[in-house]
Amino acid sequence: MLSQAEIDALLAGAIEIEQSASEGSVNLAELMEQQTGKAEKAVSEKQVRPYNFWSPDHFSKDQMRAVELVHEDLAERLTSSLPTFVRSNMRPRVVHTEQGRFHDFLKDLPAGSLFHMITLAPLPGQMVMTISPEISYTILEQRLGGQSSRGGKVRVLTEIDQFLLRALIEHMLNDIKAAWSKVVAIEPSLEDSTTNQHWVQMVMGNERVMLVAFELNLNNVSGLMNIYIPFPMLKPIANILKPHIWFTGRKEKQIDPDARRKNIENLNVVRLTTRVFLGNAKRTFGELMKLKVGDVIQLDTSINQDVVIQISNKKCFLGKIGKSGKYYAVQITEKILNNGDY
Repeated sequence: MLSQAEIDALLAGAIEIEQSASEGSVNLAELMEQQTGKAEKAVSEKQVRPYNFWSPDHFSKDQMRAVELVHEDLAERLTSSLPTFVRSNMRPRVVHTEQGRFHDFLKDLPAGSLFHMITLAPLPGQMVMTISPEISYTILEQRLGGQSSRGGKVRVLTEIDQFLLRALIEHMLNDIKAAWSKVVAIEPSLEDSTTNQHWVQMVMGNERVMLVAFELNLNNVSGLMNIYIPFPMLKPIANILKPHIWFTGRKEKQIDPDARRKNIENLNVVRLTTRVFLGNAKRTFGELMKLKVGDVIQLDTSINQDVVIQISNKKCFLGKIGKSGKYYAVQITEKILNNGDY
């Protein structure tokens, strides 16, 4: 217990804290003044971080819709692939999407949840996947050939349980890769699985993430599978993360300039048959039988009318008949478009 005199001295900053002989003593008042000065100096030296309105650290509506479309496709793929693993029908469906800070979502997860850390190379960072305990235990019992009991007591996941659930996530990786293929080429990989919330929070930090929630139904038991995708992971592809990209495909075919140049050079030496049609005439069989050398057949083309020039059996140009040196020639006057429509 301190005496009143000691208390008064403490408030006045007169009490000194005993240190080692070499360090002497420290006055509390002076120490507090030093700390206050350092704090004020830090505040004064604090710089304002610029905010980029063209690239804010959050998901836009178009980006969220594009990610949602990717995962709706993932749900359809999992509908076909998951039954082979869990040995029962299962139809996942996307029921909710939301963005927020990861630590806020972490508070809503039950204790003992198993977190799966998944990379999507070459995208940076990791996304997190969790499956609610009630559906996890049902999957494990179904996988091991037991009878699932709805509303059973929640227990701690054993190492064998965690191993089987990791195998389930690895089973999904090919479907994740295929679902993202229309937007970007990735190679998913399961980096780690852990029940340590503190470790997961340390890895994820306070990043803004997009939550994609799937509803899973198995043997009359319902649960959620949540995927948390951090914004920095998708930032490198933010400019192509749009709904129409998912519908039209990841990218159009790119033309290789060298290959195109080489093909044109090869085509330049290809010989093509060129024909010039002067006109047409209709005659009866009897008139054709009476034809003899020196007879003239009148065509349906006037002398001032352009004639058709055909290249490789395709009408390509119109032209006028003339002479070039000692040869007959044709001068191109017009290009024929769309199979004969001028």
